[in-house]
Amino acid sequence: MDSIEYFEKKPLVSVIIPVYNVSRYLPQCLDSVTGQTYQNLEIVIIDDGSTDRSGDICDQYAERDDRIRVIHSENRGLASARNLGLENIRGDYISFIDSDDWIEPHTIETLLGTAIKTEAVIVAAKRCFEYVGMTLHDKEIDECLRIYNGEDLLLALAEAKFGNIVWNKFYRAKCFSKIRFPDGYNYEDVSTTFRVIKEAVDNGDSLASLPDELFHYRVRKSSILNTYSFKNNIDSWNAHYEKYKAMPGFRNKVISECIEPIRRMWMSFPGYSEEEKEKARKTIREMQAFSRKNLWKVLGGRFTRFEKMTCLLSQSRSLFAMRLVSWGSRLRQDYRLEKYIFYD
Repeated sequence: MDSIEYFEKKPLVSVIIPVYNVSRYLPQCLDSVTGQTYQNLEIVIIDDGSTDRSGDICDQYAERDDRIRVIHSENRGLASARNLGLENIRGDYISFIDSDDWIEPHTIETLLGTAIKTEAVIVAAKRCFEYVGMTLHDKEIDECLRIYNGEDLLLALAEAKFGNIVWNKFYRAKCFSKIRFPDGYNYEDVSTTFRVIKEAVDNGDSLASLPDELFHYRVRKSSILNTYSFKNNIDSWNAHYEKYKAMPGFRNKVISECIEPIRRMWMSFPGYSEEEKEKARKTIREMQAFSRKNLWKVLGGRFTRFEKMTCLLSQSRSLFAMRLVSWGSRLRQDYRLEKYIFYD
């Protein structure tokens, strides 16, 4: 991209990096950000109460690069760390980078140039899924530059065409003038991304989709996505169900997103403590009501066999039904673990 014509005013880009116990991967992340071809950055690092060397590494980088500001805080989670970053930035544009990931050297230049050229308030790009010794490429985003707005953007949002994640997108600062991540909850990307995009639609703004692979997501065993804890399962359902309820004209497109946390719940429930089982009752009733409402749409629609089985069996809370879903889930998970090698 010929950046000179776009960057006469050199807008300030704020890069927010939440950090928690990632000393092994943090230098690669920070090197990829400080080495960007576009240099007018403020890099705000939130050390979210790390107990390893991550905080020291952040401070070392700040000593070498005056664009970096490090904020050390007590551990309150990813959502809180991102919100703290949002409260301490001055940029015209915002980029979120996770501290165990990395970006291409021209990422900010490409995203900013596209935002200025198209006047889009959000720019989304492809990401790569990085396993040990293997890279999977994003096939969801368009193969050419495309501008979405209005109903087309809502449809793309419902289909999670750009992912429900926050970190493969680039934002005008105004997108977060009123919106914050839900403090204390996991899967905060899901409930935040759809609100940001819906507000853009309400304001008559657009999203630009790029075919460039700019973001590298390191797939780790300990990631929220790969950890089936009680809290993660509840938060996953709440975030996806919130998106479903907020999109009345496109709910059929969001059904699959809601079936996945149901699968996770039915898979995990037999292993919960009695206290966790009691706490899960309200969520399970909500899931069952959702399954009953959408059962015939799922059984007669273009859904996978596994999604149909999950929707059907989740009508029952019997241990037998839960074990069937758990058995099928284990087969899928074992296949994935055999095929790919996760980072620690």
